[in-house]
Amino acid sequence: MASNNIYLFTGEEKFVIQTKVARVIEESGADELNVISYDCEEVNVKEALKDASTPPFMSKKKVVIIKNPTFLGFKSPINHDVKMLEKYLNDPFDSTVLVVDASAMKINEKSKLLEVFKKKAICNNTMPIDEKIFAGWVVRQCAMSGITIKDEAVRQFIKMIGFKDMTNAKTEVDKLINYVGDRTEITKDDVASVCTREIQSDIFSLSNAIVAGDKDKAISTYMDLIALDNDVNAIINLVTRTIRESYVTKTLVIDGLKQNEIASIIGVSPQRAYHLIKNSKDMQKEKCEEYIITLGDLDYKIKSGQIDAKTGFEFFLFGI
Repeated sequence: MASNNIYLFTGEEKFVIQTKVARVIEESGADELNVISYDCEEVNVKEALKDASTPPFMSKKKVVIIKNPTFLGFKSPINHDVKMLEKYLNDPFDSTVLVVDASAMKINEKSKLLEVFKKKAICNNTMPIDEKIFAGWVVRQCAMSGITIKDEAVRQFIKMIGFKDMTNAKTEVDKLINYVGDRTEITKDDVASVCTREIQSDIFSLSNAIVAGDKDKAISTYMDLIALDNDVNAIINLVTRTIRESYVTKTLVIDGLKQNEIASIIGVSPQRAYHLIKNSKDMQKEKCEEYIITLGDLDYKIKSGQIDAKTGFEFFLFGI
């Protein structure tokens, strides 16, 4: 029988899952002092379970959130105490709400532990949002601030921002609402003036798919970028740079260097270094080397007029 004190959230839509987690926290009645998060890419799950097994501080409820539950994936950098987790799932602490946030994570559907979660937890999978649903969401976000947005402005918003990253989309909607001030309508020109194209997360996804040999994912991500009118040469340059930086980052991580040191050596911000470190974890150095050379050769052929950029990169993707 599933416990109403254990939740497992899966799916690609991080923003939607964050909203659902926030709702669980609100409904629990726990205050800020009794909401604790653990990143299981960094710590063993037993640390979170120890916390979950203790009473809340001057409150009826405590919420323990487990992020990046690598024990449900295919590969984990930490040897998690799975037996302790199974024991907890079968006998949860009454005053603790345990939330496992597996957003944007590839789950091992054959995992025995996942079967335990399905029996003992409230499991919620967030399906990808399509363009029509996303457009309605944009309209509702504006309406909540008493502002209407024209249909052509919504289409322009989707063209510039896409509909795959709702966290970024929320930031851009908020910028639009602040921009119009006392006006009650957002126009296409407002969107063009305010919104920023955000392709770096897609570039990371495309780079990862290339190195992982995931042709379908690579082609799909590339087509999404092209649909947003991104220049092919810019995509090639960004992908090459990202794979090269990830390769160097992985080498430096193996050598024991930390985030700030890596940022200084590569010449990037600490925030980008953080994402590069995370991005490089599953990358194979040999594949990175292979594709850096291949993309360098492609760049030479494009610049020397031997091949068109779009044709050359698409041949490259189909050859993964």
